[in-house]
Order: sequence, then C-alpha cells, then structure tokens
Amino acid sequence: MLRKLMLLFLIIFLFIEWGPLSDERARYGISSGDPFVKEVVLTFDDGPREHGMQELIEIFQSHDVKATFFLVGKFAERYGRITNALYNAGHELENHSYTHPRLYRLWVEKIQREAERCDEVFESLGIRKTRFLRPPGGHFNMKIFNAMRRMNLKLGLWSLNTADYTGRPPEEIVRLVLRSARPGDVILMHSGTPNTVEALPEVIKSLKAKGFNFVRLEELYSRGRI
Repeated sequence: MLRKLMLLFLIIFLFIEWGPLSDERARYGISSGDPFVKEVVLTFDDGPREHGMQELIEIFQSHDVKATFFLVGKFAERYGRITNALYNAGHELENHSYTHPRLYRLWVEKIQREAERCDEVFESLGIRKTRFLRPPGGHFNMKIFNAMRRMNLKLGLWSLNTADYTGRPPEEIVRLVLRSARPGDVILMHSGTPNTVEALPEVIKSLKAKGFNFVRLEELYSRGRI
C-alpha cells in the first residue's frame, strides 16, 4: 500500500511539474530544463571583461561547446570587439541590464530602460535582440515582471550556482559541479574569473564523460516547443 501511495505521489508531482502547468510557467522564464534529458547549460554573468574572455572562447571552441553569456550593456559597449567575438563564435548573448543595478529597487520604467539600453548596445553591434533577462543577483519582483512583459523578455535564472565569484579554487568548482549537476541544470558562472577559466576544461570533459550534452539557454527553453 505504501509503495502504491509513493508511486501515486510521484505521478502527481510529475504531472504538476511537467504537465499542463509547465506551459504557464514557461511564460515567465526558465531556471532549469527537463530532468529526464542529460543536458546542461553553462551561463556566464557580468561580462564581457577585459581579461579572460579569449581564453573562454578558445576553451569552448576546443571542446565544441556553446554557452550563454548574460552581458552587462556598458561592458558590452566598452569591449565591443570581445562581444562580437562571442557572438561570432556561436554563443548566446542575453540581457543582464546596462549598469548592473539592483533592479528590484527601481521603478518599472527604469527597469525597462536598463534592459532597453543593453539591447540598444547589442543592436549597434549587429547582434539580435535579447530573449532573456537575468536580473543582477537573481532578485526579481512584480515590477521586474511588468517591465519584462512590456519588452517580451523571459526570466533566465539558474539551478546550480558555482559561487566562483567568492574566489573558490578551481578544484572546488570542479568538485561542486560534478557532485551537484543534474539533467536540465542551468549552471551559473562568471566572466573574467581566472579560477573559472582554469576549472572549465575539467568541468566540460568530466560532464561529457558522464553523458551530458551542452546546450544554450534558448535551446533548453525551446525544447519541444518549436
């Protein structure tokens, strides 16, 4: 009897999480993908930076992996050559605001303007309009949702935080990802972090050895929809 109840609970859980409600939740954005498909997304915040970006591009190229970069507009503008190099290498570039403020403290119009200015930089560089917004720090509220709705943006969060911004050593980053990674994870890392650059090749090789594929966030979101 207990086993039947547990099985019923599991079926109800999966129905709620991945049944009809998934379409409703997808209206607002994504933080992880299908837990039954062994694919993950590597995402990088706060770039582009002056240093460490070319190393990232070369690592991804050598391992045939594409990532998603949430760029700060003022840095994308300042380092336009690097921004274009990321885009031309096939990586997905998304919106991380223009000045990296605490968006949840701003009025809706100012939140919208932060996202618009980031998109304007992308447009000036010949890069398509962004599809996802990742608020700095991952904090969001109804004001942010209202601004996003006006711009037809989706929320792009994460499910696995490497905390590489804390100065965590490369070997700890590798251990954390390999211990914690699950199918559908969106992994948070940061641009311009030397320890992340050092850890990345081992992260990629080890996850591939475990059978994981690497996709961009837009692919994870669109899986089975288009």
